[in-house]
Amino acid sequence: MKRSLIAFSFTLFASSAFAFDLGGMMQTVAPIVTSVAPITDAKLLSNPLIKNLTTSLGVTPTQAIGGTAAILNDAKGNMKPADFKTLTKQVPQVNTLLSAAPAGMLGLGSLGSQFSMLGMDASMMDKFSPLVLQYLQNGASPSMDKIVAAAFAQ
Repeated sequence: MKRSLIAFSFTLFASSAFAFDLGGMMQTVAPIVTSVAPITDAKLLSNPLIKNLTTSLGVTPTQAIGGTAAILNDAKGNMKPADFKTLTKQVPQVNTLLSAAPAGMLGLGSLGSQFSMLGMDASMMDKFSPLVLQYLQNGASPSMDKIVAAAFAQ
């Protein structure tokens, strides 16, 4: 009887000790991503798309780069691997922007979750997408332009 009471107490303690609130955790993490890990790479900060996003949307460089990476990653998932490889040859900054995403952000799942991690709401996705698409289309060939547009439409 004493042994089962100890096991029950330990199980109760362990289950409450490891419980957590994911929403609360995301609210805690979002400010850390945007304030503790600012992007300082001069080449990234001078990218015309990042400058455009920070100026026209009033976001931080970290939010601009992270949001761009999230949208690029989403478009990549909607493209054939060979098409994405061609795009990265035509617009070399795509891989640079993807690799500059804050650690762990692209693995969060939905695009909305990724923007939330950056401290932005889902409405910002609709503001980012046309600017990112325009940037890609400006650097891509006419045939790739259509493929990229189709990837963004999905």
